[in-house]
Amino acid sequence: MTTQAALRAALRDVVSPAARAEGFKGSAPTWRMTNALGDWAVVNVQSSAYSTSESLRCVINLAVAPAPWLAWQQQSLGSLPKAITESLGLYRHRLHPTGTPPGTDGWWEVGGDRDASAAATDMTEQLAIHGWPTLKRLMDREALLDQIRCGDLGYMKARNFGAFFARAEALMLAENGSSPRLEELMSFGTANVIPAQHDNAVRFAEWVRNRAARSA
Repeated sequence: MTTQAALRAALRDVVSPAARAEGFKGSAPTWRMTNALGDWAVVNVQSSAYSTSESLRCVINLAVAPAPWLAWQQQSLGSLPKAITESLGLYRHRLHPTGTPPGTDGWWEVGGDRDASAAATDMTEQLAIHGWPTLKRLMDREALLDQIRCGDLGYMKARNFGAFFARAEALMLAENGSSPRLEELMSFGTANVIPAQHDNAVRFAEWVRNRAARSA
């Protein structure tokens, strides 16, 4: 059995039941949850492109993609895939093996059935502690808005992406209609981008304002 087959079997037998117990649907390597508003949470086990039949490295990617963000993504990209992928998340983060030092991008190492089983067991532990609770919390829009205002969207932090966070907050606030705060955020998000991103920022601001007007 290849390491890929061993990992698939371990994910099926160990991680999939845990995912179903938390309300997520799907099969290895991806599980999803949605709500009545059309927001999505995604868990994906990513294998390294450099893996072989004898040695494999993998990591867990997490994402939350609220419907307003997906609507903008569709506007920007022209279309969305039938199944929402982790890469489409507004919030995106990654889980690592137990004991991985902070700030280190550690991956699970799989060299056979025993490694695959151990990796899948550790994944369920990491998901139980840091995965399912975070994703389910952020499926609540007020909690997601608080997360944005705290400056933490997983990979992205407000200290490095201030304009992006202003736009993200504006996007979520637009669901409640126009407001002075929305205009303040849009102005900041448009004024504080590099020249190459300015036109896109202007398009985004116009799109958000139109969305807010329809929501009023």
